[in-house]
Amino acid sequence: MRASLTLPKLIIFFLLLPWLNINAVAQQDAATATNDNAKQMSEDIAAKEANADATAAKDTQAPAPEIIPIPPPISIAQQYKDDLTHYLPNKNVKPLLAGADDYITLITENTTVNDKGVAILLPDWQQGATNPKAINFLRNQLPQHGWTTISIQPMDKPKSYPSSAIRIDTQQEENQRIIDDYKIKLAIMLNAVLDKAKNYPGILMIIAQGNNGALLVDLLSQKNGQPSISQAPNALILLSSYMLTNQQLIDEANTRFAKRLAASEYPVLDLYLRKDNHIALYKAKERLLLSKQEMKAYYRQRQLNNSAMGYYPETELLTQVNSWLRSIGW
Repeated sequence: MRASLTLPKLIIFFLLLPWLNINAVAQQDAATATNDNAKQMSEDIAAKEANADATAAKDTQAPAPEIIPIPPPISIAQQYKDDLTHYLPNKNVKPLLAGADDYITLITENTTVNDKGVAILLPDWQQGATNPKAINFLRNQLPQHGWTTISIQPMDKPKSYPSSAIRIDTQQEENQRIIDDYKIKLAIMLNAVLDKAKNYPGILMIIAQGNNGALLVDLLSQKNGQPSISQAPNALILLSSYMLTNQQLIDEANTRFAKRLAASEYPVLDLYLRKDNHIALYKAKERLLLSKQEMKAYYRQRQLNNSAMGYYPETELLTQVNSWLRSIGW
């Protein structure tokens, strides 16, 4: 009985076995497909998130700034020229061509019946032809006392001066080269102004300020073959004149200036202030001493009292100029 029951079960088992294998394979394929789909979905989601992050980062990134070219600043000499031609009457502003360079001069003619001559006003470098410290006052006042004034807009201070070299001998060489080039242009400019001054009657007086005063004395002492002034003035007035250079060379350079001034033959009025540039104050006594040793004729030095640093007291300045000119016969 047990054998008869087992045989049908075995038959049924063998009949069902292929179906069970097929079903198992089908389930395995279905599970594999499900895993593949899940993996693909995960990759798609990750790719979308990466694209979204990249897009967001691109949107939030600031645009690159536009590069705008910045022109170099206009030189102070050009600024002065522009101001003079813009604000002053055209009848007073006269262009001047000196060699390859052009300058601006301000001419104010004598307003009296007594025509004494021409006063050339030379401001310090980095100063304007209407410098309020003294030049502009004299430019406007001297014509009322018989002088035609020619005020010059000077050149800029030489670039890279004084030298920034470490060794003193190198400083001297570089300073000498720079100043020599500057003096050549200064001489050409002054000679052009002197030619223009010949159009007016009377004597010639030059009023020079600061470093340009010291360089003018140097040019007037030059020999043939060197840059020089074509005509020595009948009178020279120095306003706080000194020679700027490196600290270790100040004493030597200004002593050289004092010696050349003492050896000059033209009359000199040497003015400086109680509140003045420290170099002008420091070397003023030396200029006076050397002039006395050389027994220089018609040399007068005066210190004026002032309240603002570098500004000349107008009334006392005019008094000193007029009294000195009368003392030498002008």
